[in-house]
Amino acid sequence: MKKYQIKKYCGAAAVLLAVLICFGLAACTKSDEDQNARSVDVSAADTVVSEVPPEVSLSDMALEIGKGLTYQLKASGGENLTFASSDEGVASVDESGTVTGVSAGECDITVRNEYGNFAACRVAVKKVCYLTFDDGPNEHTESILAALRDNNARATFFVVSSKYLPLSKNMQEQGCVVGLHTYSHEYNICYHTEYSYYWGLDKLSDIVEKHTGTRPYLIRFPGGTHNAVSDPLLMRRVLNGAYDLGYRPFDWTASAGDTSLTHASADYSFEQVKKSCTEDEEIVLMHEKGFNAVALQRIIPYLRDEGYVFETLDKYPGEPYTAKPRYSKRNADVPSRSVRITHKEFSIKVDGNFTLTARMNPSNSTDYVRWESADPSIAIVKADGTVIGISKGTVEIYAITTSGQRGVCKMTVK
Repeated sequence: MKKYQIKKYCGAAAVLLAVLICFGLAACTKSDEDQNARSVDVSAADTVVSEVPPEVSLSDMALEIGKGLTYQLKASGGENLTFASSDEGVASVDESGTVTGVSAGECDITVRNEYGNFAACRVAVKKVCYLTFDDGPNEHTESILAALRDNNARATFFVVSSKYLPLSKNMQEQGCVVGLHTYSHEYNICYHTEYSYYWGLDKLSDIVEKHTGTRPYLIRFPGGTHNAVSDPLLMRRVLNGAYDLGYRPFDWTASAGDTSLTHASADYSFEQVKKSCTEDEEIVLMHEKGFNAVALQRIIPYLRDEGYVFETLDKYPGEPYTAKPRYSKRNADVPSRSVRITHKEFSIKVDGNFTLTARMNPSNSTDYVRWESADPSIAIVKADGTVIGISKGTVEIYAITTSGQRGVCKMTVK
């Protein structure tokens, strides 16, 4: 064979060998990529298989609530939790877990996550009793609080001004609620004018807030809204003032009859409450008397056996409860058409004071007039229209009726 032919064959063999090597390398690379892909797939599969669906849990497994009241259930165990009720006629639940008692009975509230795991709470909807106490605190308050603790019940206390008002803190710490009754229980004082009651209420609020850190907004009028002592028109204005000033007034549906001079006793209180508590919702009037601490030891277990749960009036649903007032048709609500202040302009000194008067049209309007200062840094005005000068300047004082009419006085502080 000639020399150039040998070189030719050798060159071709080298090219062929190079091609084969390239294919081999490509195949190896492809094989490695496939292997890596399979490894990634297996790793991903292992991750999915090893993930355990979260369990669902609820803050409560059993719950008692009153008809018309709500309770917030808290759930965990997933991002997409769905609540449902086994009987919407007994208790409903919204998407946030707020349960509302609809009617007496039992049902299950369930919460389920996206994986199908769920938890359930057994809900019993019952009748509601609001125990309330007037005319305290006094020397019997601590024994009444002890009776409530013994029976795991709460109550609402409508307090008056007394040396025992520091006990309002004890009431609050025990889960009870402090409401306002009156600064002075003398009818000729607290109902002297439509402003007298709220003037005293402001003083009482200041004291209670000092002891509890909270300014009460629940109130009960001495004698109730249907009392037979105050002037009907004046009482109507006082009642309208409650709503206008942001208070919630409450009367009662049942009474222990404990103010009777001849029958007052623990047995009598028990029998009266037993006889008068028949509805799904009862607001029971009692007073802070020593024998009522004994009566509670029978009243609470009896009502509980009758299907009641005990709540405080701050949980009362809807509008506040007031008994049908003692008003004739001529004293039904009469909106004001206008209001004027007897002085259009007036001057006082710093630290001086003067009481303004408002006149409504018509004069038999049942509106309540509240007073406001446009700039309290110059002059403040109290509930009864008394203006007090704070610093030099000029300020407008307003008389505003429940119906929204407004009178103006220009007040200059010198």
